[in-house]
Amino acid sequence: MRSPYASIAALLVSVAGVLAGNGVLTTLLPVRAELEHFPALAISLMGSAYFGGMLTGALLTPRLVQRFGHIKAFGLSSFCGALMILAAGTFVEPHAWVCIGFLRGFFLAGIYAIVESYLQGKAENRIRGRLLGLYSITQYGGWAIGNQFMRLGDPHAFTIFGIAAAVLAVFLSPLLLIEDGPPPKDSRRPSMRLLWLLRTTPVGFVCAALIGFANGPFWSLTPVYATKLGMDGVQTGTLVTAITLGSAAFQFPVGRISDAFDRRKVLMGLCILTALFEVGIYWSGARLIGWPFVVVGFIIGGIISTQYYVSSAYTNDITGRDNAVGVASALLFLYCIGAVLGPVTAYYVMRWLGDSALYLHNAGIHVAMAVFVMLRVLRSPAIEKVRLSRVAATADR
Repeated sequence: MRSPYASIAALLVSVAGVLAGNGVLTTLLPVRAELEHFPALAISLMGSAYFGGMLTGALLTPRLVQRFGHIKAFGLSSFCGALMILAAGTFVEPHAWVCIGFLRGFFLAGIYAIVESYLQGKAENRIRGRLLGLYSITQYGGWAIGNQFMRLGDPHAFTIFGIAAAVLAVFLSPLLLIEDGPPPKDSRRPSMRLLWLLRTTPVGFVCAALIGFANGPFWSLTPVYATKLGMDGVQTGTLVTAITLGSAAFQFPVGRISDAFDRRKVLMGLCILTALFEVGIYWSGARLIGWPFVVVGFIIGGIISTQYYVSSAYTNDITGRDNAVGVASALLFLYCIGAVLGPVTAYYVMRWLGDSALYLHNAGIHVAMAVFVMLRVLRSPAIEKVRLSRVAATADR
């Protein structure tokens, strides 16, 4: 395929299948852990281990791309991820699942960083938000479909694990249609430069970590919270599907808005709106059980999941295409630092204030992020004017 758009389409098809295979584990592992009576701290550590693996994977992804190129690196990471799904279904034990979670995160980090850097390298500033929105729709659509695999078997059995691994393997085939360029041979390896990123765009640096700090416990502990409310495996799967469908539905509209306006102000608005919904969930508690929780999950999933890509698009506007691989890995690394710590701090807040305090914990994070972004906008309003002028100049050409 010589057309870059055809290559992007084939890659996104593979992404949808790979994330569908992994998506069901978002629900299946916490539900199965509850059914097996795993300790609550062990379940939280599973979430932290997963993001710890992503953190480690983010460190090594630039070298993987340097050695194999984007497409081969993506295929290798996806294949190893399928092996981890099979391992999780075979070794059902808390310590094993913590280790497997680390390895799953390690390989998924490669998938996320590789795909995002591939797309960032092909995107112009004027369409970056929409292209990332399309990728995000594919990503969360895959997760949503994957969660419906909960209907195909008993959570106690191996069946769902086997189906997930098989789907992942089948959807790697479109990679055969993609012509990837040779790995870069220049003397400067793509690498993470965290201090440079902090100096260049403090908003991108800080918000990546804070978004991970909130999203880590949200994704890993919301199924546990739903199970504690009395929702069964299918109902919890429906809730997580609604969250992921909301995540997909909001991506393109928010991406379009962020292309037209100051991305920092869009991010600030998303954080404030998220905090309001989270406080509402905290106060409502068990009254949301069933379909009300599903509807709220759809909305909050959409406004939570768009934050990372608005922040990422803003960061890449500033850093440029040449730094796409290193920046994608650095943002993922920072996100994972937050996501490793988030489930542990949320566990203790839930222990002290009750299960619904998960959302109070996250509301505090989103308020802090909104305040930080507001202060940066007030301090350097001219940065966005420069970006929008570049977008206009590109459109004129």
